[in-house]
Amino acid sequence: MADTPAIVQRWRRGMVAAEQRARALAATEAGRPAKAVGEALAALAALEAMGRWPGPRDAVSEQAVRVVRARWARIQRRAKAAARAK
Repeated sequence: MADTPAIVQRWRRGMVAAEQRARALAATEAGRPAKAVGEALAALAALEAMGRWPGPRDAVSEQAVRVVRARWARIQRRAKAAARAK
């Protein structure tokens, strides 16, 4: 156990070196929006080919859509009723 500080220091140096390598890699890979867009479109095309695009909504989003549709239906009914009343 006497060499525990040395082990911890070696581990920390390794972690720092790994972080530096990750940052250097991110810096070289950053700034390629055309590549990112191409990859995103390829992923969407693959999902569409599998019949999974558009993807399912989560329950909260689906409920929000239902609320908005119901509001618009009420607005349309009131507008039609007002137009008939004139």
